[in-house]
Amino acid sequence: MGSNRVKYTERAFKQDASNAMKGDIVRGLIELITNCDDAYGDHSKGKIRIEVEHRKNAPWHVVVRDRAKGMRKQKMEHAIGDIGVRVSGFESGERVRGNLGRGAKDIAAFGPVTFESICEGYLASMTLEPDGSFDDPAERPVTYEDRKRLGIQRGNGTIVTVKVNQKVRCPRHSTLLDKLSKHYQLRDINSDPRRELTLYDLNTGKNDRIRYGHQSSQHIDIREIPIPGYPDAIVSVEILRLPERYENPSNDTGRPEGLLIKGRRAIYENTLFSFENNFHAHWFAGSVICEYIDTLALEYDNIESEGGEHNPSNPMPIISRSRDGLEHEHPFYQALVDVVEPLLKELVQQEEEKAAQEGVHENTRLRRSLDTLGRELGQLVDADLRDIDEDGLGGGSGSGDTKPLRIIPENPVLYLGEDKTLSVVALRSLESNEIEVEIDTEGVVEILDTFPVTLVDHPRQEDYLIGQIRLRPHIEHEETLLTVICGSEKVNALIEVKPERDFPDPEPPNDLEFERSRYQFAHNKRRSILIRAPVEVVNNAGTMTVQIMSSDVGVVVLGNSVSLKFEEETFCFLGRVDIDPRELGARATLTATLGDSHATCEAIVAEREAGGPRLEIKIQDEEQGRYRASVDPKEEVTTINIFGGHPGIKRYLGPGPEFPHQDSPYARLLIAEIVAGEAARLVVQRKNNVPGDLDGPAFYAEHLLYLTKYLPRCQKTMLADSEVIN
Repeated sequence: MGSNRVKYTERAFKQDASNAMKGDIVRGLIELITNCDDAYGDHSKGKIRIEVEHRKNAPWHVVVRDRAKGMRKQKMEHAIGDIGVRVSGFESGERVRGNLGRGAKDIAAFGPVTFESICEGYLASMTLEPDGSFDDPAERPVTYEDRKRLGIQRGNGTIVTVKVNQKVRCPRHSTLLDKLSKHYQLRDINSDPRRELTLYDLNTGKNDRIRYGHQSSQHIDIREIPIPGYPDAIVSVEILRLPERYENPSNDTGRPEGLLIKGRRAIYENTLFSFENNFHAHWFAGSVICEYIDTLALEYDNIESEGGEHNPSNPMPIISRSRDGLEHEHPFYQALVDVVEPLLKELVQQEEEKAAQEGVHENTRLRRSLDTLGRELGQLVDADLRDIDEDGLGGGSGSGDTKPLRIIPENPVLYLGEDKTLSVVALRSLESNEIEVEIDTEGVVEILDTFPVTLVDHPRQEDYLIGQIRLRPHIEHEETLLTVICGSEKVNALIEVKPERDFPDPEPPNDLEFERSRYQFAHNKRRSILIRAPVEVVNNAGTMTVQIMSSDVGVVVLGNSVSLKFEEETFCFLGRVDIDPRELGARATLTATLGDSHATCEAIVAEREAGGPRLEIKIQDEEQGRYRASVDPKEEVTTINIFGGHPGIKRYLGPGPEFPHQDSPYARLLIAEIVAGEAARLVVQRKNNVPGDLDGPAFYAEHLLYLTKYLPRCQKTMLADSEVIN
């Protein structure tokens, strides 16, 4: 064993704490509230009081009080002053949360934290600074004045006071009350009759009880299931159907829908697994309880502390260090999903079938108009999509850019709910193949990479190295400055975080791939299709030339090879394959080869081309919140679903499923406007699929361009000239 140890620096402490708290005081309060709940335990009643003093342009205060068992000086020093020391009781099997060895330490990300605790007739106190420094805790016999000041007239208790940096946003009392009442991690505490949580506004004297109001719901499924590969693991699953379907995203901590994944005491996640984007899944709530999660966490921690070798079934910490749930790459989590997700899938399919059976009562005239509109508008959309494909995607900076250090894109825009990958390009002459990354203000975005980030050979420019930074946004309508340091060079990028949007940026490919797995070409009409490859595949192949073969002479690949070009903003290689569909009815498999990687797609030659999706228009007897319509893209058919239950549509169609006014001129004109808008959005999305390329004003300008093109056709199809009032 070596004689020296890696130093845990001030910067590392601040970085770890900031990554855990993300600038959100609610995350800090959850840590303190759950600590209080653990201190009371399963069998004790207890009160938890949260006090907030709001100040403008100055540090503000948060105080959390409990009347639990308190701490003496020695325990306080170990619990607060030591990183990685397990003193919560988790390590001995107590029903408490966590085993990360940090606990309330991360609260220092917000500012100085003072701990004061009365225990066994003594008062212990210490202050933890944002840089991780602290003086030895003080301890003395508690006095009457101490108890009066701390509000603990008798018995034990702990008070934690945070002097919050003024850069951290101070939520309004009503906002904080709402978030703490609904947050999924506090749901069991807020509904526990043994706990009384209150939020006190020190400025106004307003005092409110924090409670979680359970939704009335119908029990659908309750069962216990073993986890394959883990003989001692049993998961208890309860699924409920809510009285209404919600539409909240997965990052909404207060949403009522979703299955809560729980351990002994902690709630780790609220998830709908792979069904987050399925409307019908949002009918369901419930719980997935598995105490074996904590067993795995404890086993890993024990082996780590003893320097032993970890078991393949438990190769990493299962509890996320950043307090963002469980590690989804852990084999146990994947096994858990494999047994629970099919239960949810079955219920979602039942909801889909139910919606399809109820259907809508379209009259013949409306159905005929919608079918005609789908064909005619589909041709316009197909033509525009083909033009976009022929033009290719927007590229990054060329080799003529001689800046020694660049961030691409220069000033990125991030959207809540979507991770973003930035590229960093550095000259070799900087003599460093690593970069450091800093964020100011912290908490607006989270850096998902570990430091330092390693740069690799740039696939196109010999004088440059290239690497990636992955970011996750957390606070909308905020900006933060990203600083990248490489050698002696430093470059900044201003990052803006916007609210969640309807469609995400495209993800880079994992392997060599065609843009789609199936194409339909018009007879004797040449066109090109897109092929993509990640950096790793090209580097391993040692070439940027992809060989293309067709299995049928009726579909000819012109040139038999394509040269890929690297696009920095998408961090992948792109190429265009020219196709000549010569024989009507021909079916071919196109095979692309690059080194050891292969990709295939199916090619069909028909009378008409399906370069873009064929459109199908349906009216659904559903209300999807603020959405009037949705686009459901499939390889052969793209469906535009119009939600007839939307208040802005129901007024003109009448109530479903009959929709008695569906054939009125007003209803058909409204349908035309909705369909044209969705088709325009579909094309703008394809046209601007480079991350960060299009800001708000530019999007609406592009959208209006295509809307102006599509709307007259939609109106003419849905409304005869004789019905228009001149």
